[in-house]
Amino acid sequence: MDKIFVSIFENMINKLFKKSFFLVALQILTLLVFALLILGAFGITNDDKNFVKILRNTNISTLIVWSYWWPLIIVSAILFGRFWCSICPMELITSFFGKIGLRKKPNNLLKSGWIITLFYILILIVGIHTLAIHRIPHVMAIYLLILFFAAIAIGYIWEKRTFCTYVCPIGHLLGLYSLLSFKKLRVKEVKICKNCSSKDCISKNNHYKFVGRSCTSELYPANISDNRDCILCGQCHKSCTRNNIAIQKRKFAADLFTEIKLSWAEISFFIILSGFVVYEILSEWKVTKSFLMAFPDWINQFSGVEGNYKGTVKAFVLFFVFPTFFYTILVLLKKVFAKETFKNSLTQLVIAILPITASMHLLKTIFKTTSRIPYWKFAISDPIGVDSAQQIKQNPDLLNDGFLSILSPYIGTIAILLSAGGIILSLLIVRKQKFNNNYSRIISIIGILIYAGIFLISLTARKFL
Repeated sequence: MDKIFVSIFENMINKLFKKSFFLVALQILTLLVFALLILGAFGITNDDKNFVKILRNTNISTLIVWSYWWPLIIVSAILFGRFWCSICPMELITSFFGKIGLRKKPNNLLKSGWIITLFYILILIVGIHTLAIHRIPHVMAIYLLILFFAAIAIGYIWEKRTFCTYVCPIGHLLGLYSLLSFKKLRVKEVKICKNCSSKDCISKNNHYKFVGRSCTSELYPANISDNRDCILCGQCHKSCTRNNIAIQKRKFAADLFTEIKLSWAEISFFIILSGFVVYEILSEWKVTKSFLMAFPDWINQFSGVEGNYKGTVKAFVLFFVFPTFFYTILVLLKKVFAKETFKNSLTQLVIAILPITASMHLLKTIFKTTSRIPYWKFAISDPIGVDSAQQIKQNPDLLNDGFLSILSPYIGTIAILLSAGGIILSLLIVRKQKFNNNYSRIISIIGILIYAGIFLISLTARKFL
């Protein structure tokens, strides 16, 4: 019965992807929502840090973007791949301006993937932890406008879909998490592709069609080996005259059991991401947060850093210094005991630790979406959120969190199960990975246990203490 249901679901998805205007209609809808979110946040600001911590949840725009829209993107990437890209309004915008633009070829810097990594770091360290784009509605609105105009400018200057392929700040995040997903886009039969004379899915003549474009992400469907780069835009479904392209089911995390080659930009991105996820989970509990923040707080106090720049220092230490030190130690051990190269060692570690990071990121989405439930009644009655935030600040008892008290034990159990599941999957991956010797394998296992142990100990203590 389950197989029949899955088969029906896949057939429905593939039929919808072949519909000429289905995904375009969804993109237009998300573009409209995108514009409304900007309007709902523009001009709403405050300098009181304690006040904006409440305002981010009472303003409907910031509540939706950071507590529901963004978590949904994470969940969908882990479970289903890059489906968000299918309906992302930035793809529609950049493709349209690519059609009427200058069509310059992207240079080697763009193709390297480093722009994505640097853009993400800029948003994470400067945007979130310095300027508080996740708390101050007006600043978030400016950030969304920057993304919008970046998609326009890059689409107009460079050919094809350069923004989505080489610039989008969450490109590596979605790509790496999609390695876990239950779904994949592949050709049904490679033989059919080899015998196809027109090659409509990659033909230059089709690059700028509005519907049925050939792939503008530099991919040939017959050669796709993993989920990282295909953004599931649905255009190849429509351009293929042989009906040979389909979204298919597969075993969870299947890509991680193959020989994946990562770029330095992807490796660096993941190092930052893994540090960020540690902070996100440990900051959920005051005890672990105070322990984690001890060193960055000492640096801020010792150096005399004040104001917003304290967040910059904190982010740099937690997302760059700590994880870089952790991976460097493991890589040096692999170099000494197994003669592994730096890049090969880091690739082994990234692929092995990825399930733990993804499972904890998934857990963070559960924490965030459930904890914001009490704010919805305020956001709906007062979408701007300023008056509601003032009321809650004066009287915190206005937030009825009885429902959260009921959910809390279940979420605690889910947290431990997710962390345990991540560890098991990571260990299974290490079992299949190729190493120069057993010492290298043991070092990877040690890295997994240390990294996962941080979460497991923290979550277990939080539940039972």
